[in-house]
Amino acid sequence: MAILWCGGEDVDLPHGASVSILTAGSQPSSFRSAFSRCAVYTSTASGGAYSNAFAGGGVTSCWFSFIAGDYPNPPGGPNSAGMKYAGITHNSLPSAGIYIGSDSSNYLFPALYKSSDGMTFTKLASTSTVPISSPGRYDVQIINYGTTGTIVVYCNGSQIMSYTGDIRVGAAPNLDTVVVRAGTYSFGTGGSATGWKGASEIVVADESTLGFQGLATLAPNGNGATQNWSNPAYTNVNPITINDANTTYTNTVGQDEQLTMNSLPSGTFQVKAVKVIARASATSGATATGLKLGFNNTNNGTVAEGATHTLGTGFSPVEDLFATDPTNGGAHWGANLNGYQLELRSA
Repeated sequence: MAILWCGGEDVDLPHGASVSILTAGSQPSSFRSAFSRCAVYTSTASGGAYSNAFAGGGVTSCWFSFIAGDYPNPPGGPNSAGMKYAGITHNSLPSAGIYIGSDSSNYLFPALYKSSDGMTFTKLASTSTVPISSPGRYDVQIINYGTTGTIVVYCNGSQIMSYTGDIRVGAAPNLDTVVVRAGTYSFGTGGSATGWKGASEIVVADESTLGFQGLATLAPNGNGATQNWSNPAYTNVNPITINDANTTYTNTVGQDEQLTMNSLPSGTFQVKAVKVIARASATSGATATGLKLGFNNTNNGTVAEGATHTLGTGFSPVEDLFATDPTNGGAHWGANLNGYQLELRSA
């Protein structure tokens, strides 16, 4: 049983439409600030922003979970109905997918959709008894993706709708990509209606996500024990919105750059997995053309990284999903993560 993918910041969704973010100052109810720095959405109704394909490959059964933000505010009437919010698809068809959105008949209630092209959507199921929760936790179980599959949707832990039948999206052979859709919707006459805004704490797993406490973003908040790279201030690698102008860099193989992180939310956690993601590039002719991601475990003095990522000459995210702690070979535990630092190593 494992996490297949997780994320919730713009760096996690590097493809397709540009990602917009919501912070506490712009929309405080769109996410749980103790867990997430921001919520993400796009302003393009006809296209989505989507993730890299799952490192472990595509699946036909999984759970897809996220925290949803505000429903239309102020109520936008029919122009806010039928909006698509977040979903799961295949990397070859990034606008297609299985989506949660606002009901095409009544924007106050959620609905389940599928699309093969990102333009034409089929409503598979809806509810008129459980209003859109804002913010709310949605857990979507997908069973046997194909012509006779089943999708079950939960809101805040309770089942609200289900569908059994053809759940295929175009020629997608399986599901391996997360996609977020429009957070605003144009009237086409110079105005716009505020739509569902912000997805955060997005998790895809091959087990039930109903018992998961959430996804915490541990972002850099200070310089760590070792700074061998140039321009090492943690603020250069800590933007909530992607900014490639501020960087830390090295042209020497085997150098370490370490950064402290903010602590986990209060409470007791068993950590299923930790994803480390960095946006990086290698200039043409560079000596160091690879990057390793990992941890400096200050609890036991061990530094460990994953495999080498070969970098291109343009900025692009590279990521590792650590199901176990590489610094001690055991399971992750929340109390220990508060003593960890991020580790970057040139390769």
